[in-house]
Amino acid sequence: MKKQLILFLVLLLSFFLVACQETTSTTTTTTEVTTELTTTLPQTISAIVGSLENENNIGLFLTETPYSSMGINFELSTNTLGFVEYGLKDSGEYTRLEATQKITVVNNKTVYLYEAVMDDLISAQTYSYRITNNDDSETSAYHEFSMPDSEAESFTFMYLADPQENAETGYMAYAYSILNVLDFSQQNYDFVVFPGDVINDADVQSQWNLFFKYSSVFSYEKPLIATTGNHDSGAITEDRINSLEFDGYMNLPNNGPIYEEFNEIDGDLRTSHFDDGKTYSFDYGTAHFVVIDTEIYCDGTTACITYDESNADILNEWVRNDLTNNNQLWTIVLLHRGPYSLSYDTDSVRDNLVPIFDEFGVDLVLAGHDHQYSRAVYQNLELIQFKRSNEYFKGTISLIEALEEDCHFNNYTSALGVTYLTANTSGTKYYGGDKSSGIDVNYKFIEENPVIPMITVTNEYIQVISYGLEKDTGLSIVPTGVYVLEEFMISRPAN
Repeated sequence: MKKQLILFLVLLLSFFLVACQETTSTTTTTTEVTTELTTTLPQTISAIVGSLENENNIGLFLTETPYSSMGINFELSTNTLGFVEYGLKDSGEYTRLEATQKITVVNNKTVYLYEAVMDDLISAQTYSYRITNNDDSETSAYHEFSMPDSEAESFTFMYLADPQENAETGYMAYAYSILNVLDFSQQNYDFVVFPGDVINDADVQSQWNLFFKYSSVFSYEKPLIATTGNHDSGAITEDRINSLEFDGYMNLPNNGPIYEEFNEIDGDLRTSHFDDGKTYSFDYGTAHFVVIDTEIYCDGTTACITYDESNADILNEWVRNDLTNNNQLWTIVLLHRGPYSLSYDTDSVRDNLVPIFDEFGVDLVLAGHDHQYSRAVYQNLELIQFKRSNEYFKGTISLIEALEEDCHFNNYTSALGVTYLTANTSGTKYYGGDKSSGIDVNYKFIEENPVIPMITVTNEYIQVISYGLEKDTGLSIVPTGVYVLEEFMISRPAN
């Protein structure tokens, strides 16, 4: 009923200005929605979190053909053949597929990782699967996943920015946050999105183990997509830059750019395919997703002062060509270092990518790295100003009442500009007000509360509902409540 009401409002408002939504009705407000968790709810979620395990670090991954295939990645304890066995639920028939082994060295310890793609799957059907070795002496339990419905009119994904923990308590808090938001929102979702920094130290095996253990609240059933962040990467002067742990633990599309020799920075050891599985694109529903490894614009440091400009140009051209061939209704970009961030002014990302986003009319850019929540609408390097908005009870919003155009910050068309959304951490590491880039944004929230947006895409609009978690302290494991931080909608321009 809520989606039908929103759709009706979108159709009604489409009779007005192309970029700014105008209506003669009274401006609606969003009240703070906070639930004080009952005594049974935390006990139920505590039982779930306490029972989580993922000894084989199993994860499902989206592919370039998400309606007919599913990627999988897993770990075995010894150097052996690895397999995934899968079949339609309750059919009793299973295909035994040999996986590709990826021997990865994590801090001088050899890890036996495997990847495979389950093909020829049927849209909207549920499959059962398990992973095993060559003699079935090491097997997982059977799990299930449901393929997306190719006829569905919408899809939803959960956006988890920078878990980036280094201890079990941090990943426990991350799992608690996810489960509480899912319980509070009662929102079905199709996949999960990570803008990098899923762990704090890429060469610490225990952190990968903890990430997959506590991500098993979804990772057995829902696929994920991700790009790499600065904490997922090695230094460009280290051999491991070409065999990153990220590649071993993830199984993501390899349709991104191929680079030339990296010779502009002394000691740069990257090779032409080092970026495989970190920059790629795919279509899902009516949206085209472009995932970009923004570490290419950096020298391995936060400052990003020096980078290989020739190979950055190759990435820029790949993005441009990819968007040229895009014929989907919506374009969504995922990257780690955002061009308009509260904490970091990564001007190299802004200089290289923003003109391309403007040229091709990208609708939504999702970023991480910042550990502060912000939203801004930019067009041609200029911040778009808004006259009115829903009522905000948390954070700081900038409005200009004297504007001639009556633009509404919570309901506007994609013709207005590119929306840049940077989510706060989904873990426990916050920057608060300690780091400031001086970048202008329309709205910011810098309190020590994790934020988890749920994003729904239809033919008519992109709807974002960002949920915040109340906690006694920023490091608390168990939330005390859930609230709606903000809700907004980007609609198609009227014809």
